[in-house]
Amino acid sequence: MGKIIENYSLQEILGEGVYGKVYKGIHIRTKQEVAVKVIKADKFREIPKLEECTVTEINTLSSMEHNPHIVRYLDMLKTVNNFYFVYEYCNGGTLEKLMQQYRATP
Repeated sequence: MGKIIENYSLQEILGEGVYGKVYKGIHIRTKQEVAVKVIKADKFREIPKLEECTVTEINTLSSMEHNPHIVRYLDMLKTVNNFYFVYEYCNGGTLEKLMQQYRATP
């Protein structure tokens, strides 16, 4: 079992970006698989625009939560050092990889 953050167990890293990492997570009680984006709290102080972009992302996803083609935003958790954004887990690979496959299809 990986690191525990409230109701979630963080497992392997699914991807990394400029602002943080995305882990596969499991809700401890329901066993639901989720994706957890972890961003260090310091990043929000270093990059003032990051908070605005994050709020916009959450608001946009929340407003489209009934669309079956859009990943659902589920939860946000905070510790002293990190913010944890919990999303629906999609096991089809990354969007980048899917786009590459699409472009390669004749």
